[in-house]
Amino acid sequence: MRDLEELTVKEKEAINELKKRVSNDITNPELRNDTYLYLRFLRARDYNLELAENMLRNHIAWRIANQIDSILTTYEPEEVVIKYLPLSRLGFDKDGAIVRYFDFGNMDAKGVLKSCKTSAAIKSIVQMFEDDASLMKKQSEKLGKNIQQWIYILDFDNYSFAKATHKTTVEALIQLFMQYEANYPERLKAAYIINASIYFTLVFSIIKPLLSGNTIQKITIFGKDGWKEALQKEIEPTTLPGFLGGEKTDPDGNPQCYTSVKHGTVVPKEFYMTKSTRKIKNLPGVKKITVSRKSKVPLELDVKEAGSTIEWEFETECRDIGFGLLYKESDNNKAATVELIPKQRIDTQYSSETGMFLCEKSGKYILLFDNSYSWIYQKEIYCKAEVITPRNKEVNLSD
Repeated sequence: MRDLEELTVKEKEAINELKKRVSNDITNPELRNDTYLYLRFLRARDYNLELAENMLRNHIAWRIANQIDSILTTYEPEEVVIKYLPLSRLGFDKDGAIVRYFDFGNMDAKGVLKSCKTSAAIKSIVQMFEDDASLMKKQSEKLGKNIQQWIYILDFDNYSFAKATHKTTVEALIQLFMQYEANYPERLKAAYIINASIYFTLVFSIIKPLLSGNTIQKITIFGKDGWKEALQKEIEPTTLPGFLGGEKTDPDGNPQCYTSVKHGTVVPKEFYMTKSTRKIKNLPGVKKITVSRKSKVPLELDVKEAGSTIEWEFETECRDIGFGLLYKESDNNKAATVELIPKQRIDTQYSSETGMFLCEKSGKYILLFDNSYSWIYQKEIYCKAEVITPRNKEVNLSD
């Protein structure tokens, strides 16, 4: 990405205009004053101000809903993710960009996702993105130049048909790449897919439509040959592990660099989650909701006083469900609907989903259960939700 001094007058004007439109909505001062934030979202939308504004506003809402600004200090990844997600930071390329290695082919994704929720695994990766973004700022100051992008080496050695067709893993990848494309535009300098086989093409055919044209152009795919030379052009041999064609080894000379690189291995079954015996379906106040395939069901809550709190708990009878929170100021059908919590797919097979939201305004708040992505299965949801006023008065669900 170019330095700010290299931008044209029109590009600088677009940055100033986008900042004028949205900066007051960004609560994090460091983020609000990051000129490259506006530049990255403008570039992602070919400098179309309206599209860039919409994309950036969605990003801001996502950061707030998922507490991204504090994720480095408040979020503790699951133990299974720390130990068995084989994603390692190798160092920096010759220009100062961060380099990460993902031993995807050897990863026991099925085991990881049997041991924690998909949302927890994805949030841990998002935490890595944020950690790398923070490190890039320090690297820029150290080198005295603009560092905004990273390099990923994704190794598909030993990637099997069973791994490529595992439904839960593929669904997790879809969620991850959708979040990545929506929230980290223009962060990728290059992605090197190495040791790709026919099974890689199975999963890539599903992921590719989710990627922007700019992202796809930065991906280079190699089979068993040619990739070491490509990596050596970008990364110093002292940074690159021996098994990737570099000179770096463990203290004992092992080129696999086990002391600094996490390699994929099987997750022990003692990490597997057991299904919760607690069910909320028979508890007082629980409402059963049937969401047909390819459809959505809204559950409205009438909040009469600002400062009230919405609390909810729900579980699905089986499989996952899309969930989000919306706001509508009046019953008027033409009234605008605002997304407060961006829709995300929730899996409650191991424990129910609970949440709460502080309502700054009175009006209609809508818990939205979305099954529009499912072409086959209808979902049965058991949900308990209530509005607690500042005086702790409980208000029942509206019919």
